[in-house]
Amino acid sequence: MGRHRQILGQLVKYPSPGEVKTRLGREIGYGKAACLYRLLAERVLSSTAPAGDCYERVVFYSPEGMRREFEDWLPGEHLLQQKGKDLGDIMGNAVRDLLNRGAERAVITGVDIPGLTRDIIRMAFHELDGRDVAIGPAADGGYYLIGMKSFYPELFREMPWGSEDVFRETISAIVAMDLCYGAVPSLRDVDRLKDLQDPDTGLLW
Repeated sequence: MGRHRQILGQLVKYPSPGEVKTRLGREIGYGKAACLYRLLAERVLSSTAPAGDCYERVVFYSPEGMRREFEDWLPGEHLLQQKGKDLGDIMGNAVRDLLNRGAERAVITGVDIPGLTRDIIRMAFHELDGRDVAIGPAADGGYYLIGMKSFYPELFREMPWGSEDVFRETISAIVAMDLCYGAVPSLRDVDRLKDLQDPDTGLLW
């Protein structure tokens, strides 16, 4: 992978039943939830694939030891293993890895956001032209995207991951550090059955 000014990192889990979308799995069955996650991941990876020379992409995969399965599932993607003991660690390490690889701007997202597109990724990189942080609020109070030009580990520490306060707490931390941020459109991720039935996701169950 060559040096590129802008790099997108996407966090992807292998779609094994009981290992992905477990809250949804409790409602519709773990096999169906894993199937849905696989379809969502493929859809989002397709809709955010780099076009032209705008940005490059790295797929941060999990779990450890499944690189060959990911190479079979997502041929041609640049793969790096996720590192960290919790979500904050994993995201922080991903951003730091991209910046260490020469990115002047690094953006990371998940792949369970049906509305995520290449245009939103471009918008996030554009927000970083004059700001320190780009962020994409999620409808559940979290965020689905974060980007930066320098690494700010404080934004990934002691956050209430999985709660409806993550976005608010992250913005508070950004402001407390005297940084500027720009937001991209709010989107909904898929965690529960009700999310599948929401017209905003484009997935009617």
